[in-house]
Amino acid sequence: MLVTGKHISVVHTITMMIIMTDHLVSMADKNIPDRKQTVRKPEQIHLSMGSRINDFYVMWATKTDEDCYVEYGTGSETFTKANSKKIELTEQSDKAAKFVHRAELLNLSPGTRYSYLFVCSLSGTRTEKFTFDVPHSDPQKQHRFVVLADVGLLTKSLQFMVHEVLNGGYEAVFHIGDIAYNLDTQGGSVGDEYMNKISNFTTRVPYMTTPGDHERFSDFYHYRYRFSMPNSPWPMREDSLWYSIDIGHTHFISINTELLPPSRLNLLQFTWLKSDLINANRNRKATPWIIVMGHKPLYCTKSVMQQECDQDRYPLREQLEDLFFEQGVDLYMSGHKHCYERSWPMYLGRVFQTDTINPTAPIHIITGATGYEYLVDKQYSRPFWLAFAASDGDKELYARLTVLNETHLIWSVHAVLTNEKVEDLLVIQKHHGSFGKAGPSAFSNIHVEANKRDHLPPEPFYLVDVQTENQFRRIVLYSIVVILSFILFAFLRNTNVRKRLRLRW
Repeated sequence: MLVTGKHISVVHTITMMIIMTDHLVSMADKNIPDRKQTVRKPEQIHLSMGSRINDFYVMWATKTDEDCYVEYGTGSETFTKANSKKIELTEQSDKAAKFVHRAELLNLSPGTRYSYLFVCSLSGTRTEKFTFDVPHSDPQKQHRFVVLADVGLLTKSLQFMVHEVLNGGYEAVFHIGDIAYNLDTQGGSVGDEYMNKISNFTTRVPYMTTPGDHERFSDFYHYRYRFSMPNSPWPMREDSLWYSIDIGHTHFISINTELLPPSRLNLLQFTWLKSDLINANRNRKATPWIIVMGHKPLYCTKSVMQQECDQDRYPLREQLEDLFFEQGVDLYMSGHKHCYERSWPMYLGRVFQTDTINPTAPIHIITGATGYEYLVDKQYSRPFWLAFAASDGDKELYARLTVLNETHLIWSVHAVLTNEKVEDLLVIQKHHGSFGKAGPSAFSNIHVEANKRDHLPPEPFYLVDVQTENQFRRIVLYSIVVILSFILFAFLRNTNVRKRLRLRW
């Protein structure tokens, strides 16, 4: 057959039509959502405890509007179904997860390992299994916890922390404020990334949080929706960002130190806190240790944060310190300041003893040494009440709290990357209860061994705020100038001196 130009033209036209058709089909395929591609597994999975140690909350996020539930149980075959509540986040960017879910796993058996997985009905997603251990209730066994604050994506040793929590046999991680830096940054994308990075341990160990100043954005919006803590509805309300829970021999209390007096929310929190502490003391035989957590410290050394350290802490101290003393709070743990500091047992700025055997006042601890590396706060002064401090910017630290029994606990601080032990403190308290009546006379009323009094730091015991200190310095300087001027004047009034200096008066 003779091929003409006309035939070539027809073949070319048909070829182009086939190519165009393939291209259109390809484009159409790309525009048709692939069921497998659009399936989004639950992410940012994290556990927390409810009002009891055998009630757990499990939370997760999805980028699409999925209805999911949780299957959980102790065996490999029999699982209980727990439906979830879902809330859409309205302040998220397009790249961030849009939906947050929470399910309740109630009436679990103490000291038991559970498995759980997620089932999402729309996509048919069925995730792999995760496991967690419910804290035991054996009074003869110890309880171990990780305590940290000021941790975010810039924390150099974040992955080491994940590994430590997974392998340390801990029953909970307490994060005392400043989470992710910040949960709301980039429309929530930074919070998403942080929660995914730590999910290797938050799927297995309860992640118990306390709000800090970096969670304040938009009335704590991201904090209230992303987390669920004991004794609070979900989403958590701004007037309930505090809680308490009993774990073993310890009554843990978390407070929101961003609520300064005389605000309405502060009054609500203080009223609740006072009632909770009174009830905890009535139950002191079962839970002898009382530990309070709040992001901002009541005491801290002067540093690059000097103004805030001196100003913001005063309303907190004025409101909380008497209550803590009268109700016998053993430890007050905080963060905010990016270093590690521990006080002697103290009250009203006064050291009550220089050991931790049967403390007669609360011990104050700052454990914020996992904060931003470029915001490390070094100690520019070492007040008499400071028992131990570490502020090496190249050494991020975390703390372990081990409650051995009713009378002994160990507080140890470790360098994250090397696991080097920075401090190892044994606290022995055989006289749990109120430290006495609050007030200036509290020190004279305490009963300690004579040798403890002999080794107390010298006076002055009381802290001086910056403003008063500056005024005091000016007064001293002016006094010195006046005295020197008077001496010079008297010296020059002497006749012999004037003759020798050939001065005329």
